[in-house]
Amino acid sequence: MPTSKSPEQHSVELDVEWEETPCPLCGADQPQLMLTGTDRLLGLPGTFQLVQCGGCGHAYLNPRPTQETIGAFYPPEYGPYHAPTDGDTNHQTIEPAKRVGPLRRCLRWFLDPQGEFIPPIARTPRRALEIGCADGGFLTRLQTQGWQVSGVEFSPDAAATAQQRGLDVQLGTLESAELPANHFDAVFLWMVLEHLHDPQATLAEIRRILKPDGWLMFSVPNFGSWERRFFGRYWYALDLPRHLQHFTTGTVRRLLEETGFEVEKMIHQRTANNITGSFGYWWRERFPNSRLAAALIQHCDEPRTGLVLLLAIPAKILAWIRQGGRLTVVARPKTGGASSVDSAV
Repeated sequence: MPTSKSPEQHSVELDVEWEETPCPLCGADQPQLMLTGTDRLLGLPGTFQLVQCGGCGHAYLNPRPTQETIGAFYPPEYGPYHAPTDGDTNHQTIEPAKRVGPLRRCLRWFLDPQGEFIPPIARTPRRALEIGCADGGFLTRLQTQGWQVSGVEFSPDAAATAQQRGLDVQLGTLESAELPANHFDAVFLWMVLEHLHDPQATLAEIRRILKPDGWLMFSVPNFGSWERRFFGRYWYALDLPRHLQHFTTGTVRRLLEETGFEVEKMIHQRTANNITGSFGYWWRERFPNSRLAAALIQHCDEPRTGLVLLLAIPAKILAWIRQGGRLTVVARPKTGGASSVDSAV
């Protein structure tokens, strides 16, 4: 494990600047320390504080790296920059159902973590935007289904890879992209919202560029889940210091309500990836050279089929009792006139 160091030491080594912030959700300046931790994923030096707002209960990193310097914590080897080529953000897709027989289709259903939602839009053209599109895997998948796709990506290397695929991807943030109003039928953010300094501003901009009857789909770790409370500072989805925000079902609904959206569907994903990674972190602290710990942590980026099958039933049970460690959220603008989809878990 990396040696714990103060933010001041870290900022010198990685040329990172730090800032104190009020609650990004309600604006209250009532931070209450929850825990301190290190960068367990990449081993970059530093000790980081997770606080909880005394006003609304939202958990967030404070102090945090500034938006201009946080890129030091996203080196090229950062796993999400290298998405699977089929666009499956959960790395558990078997094959498209139309190519396989009934047994394989059943297996695909059994292993489906429900980490994505693609809205049933029949009209053409269908325009989609993915924020934090990495190297364009999901956009490529949408494109093969007849969507006109665009993307925004923070990482220069990942954006360049997506552009080499022939995708329309801009480097930077959503706000810097200056996209047209009322233009997109769907906007996607897969495991992105927790990385943002100002999620309210980003959702407000999405509201501007989305059509009145458009769809917003995103996923976030579930800070209110059983697994987070059980593993504490070892929870895989803490991902300090890259995860600046830590959402629960309640804070997700509040954020959407305040930015002009309403929840259509909130899905507790059927995946145990966070559990395997968390146990790997815990085991590695006790046995630093353990191959078991390394395998469990690596499983989160490169799942082993046997372990996925073993944990599929517990993952489904946790999702069924609304304790999944990851959420997939489907939302619509409040003024949209389209009919809603049925809620499901």
